[in-house]
Amino acid sequence: MSVKENYNKLGKILVKKLRDENYSNYIENINNAKSITREEYYKTPRNPNYDKEFQKIEDERFDFFCSLNDKQKEQLDKLILKMLDEVAFNILREIEEGHIMEDSISLTYNGKNIDEVYNEFLSGTFFGEYFLWIESFSKYGKFQY
Repeated sequence: MSVKENYNKLGKILVKKLRDENYSNYIENINNAKSITREEYYKTPRNPNYDKEFQKIEDERFDFFCSLNDKQKEQLDKLILKMLDEVAFNILREIEEGHIMEDSISLTYNGKNIDEVYNEFLSGTFFGEYFLWIESFSKYGKFQY
């Protein structure tokens, strides 16, 4: 397996787990809220074992999603992606830069500590590679600013 193929597999995993799965969950929630009326939602049987505070949070989230117009939803979509990208970027930067200061978390991929292979990345940095991986592998478009 070539170096590029090896790290593309890592990129696919990270983009899927740090970005796409989380964003898919958000999209599913907002689409569910937009698919039924408030009346239908509140007539849905409630689980008596479900924590009342959690149910209240879900109800408030449903109401919030329903209240959004198309422009607001578009802006919220971008904001959610931006937050996911920033979290992923910061985690990956911490993994890379923290090793320089010897006070950080680490990551091993295929038996190699990730800080040993930065020179094999196209961008030269772990967090920089994330931008390239998003462009190549994310179902949801480019990095959000």
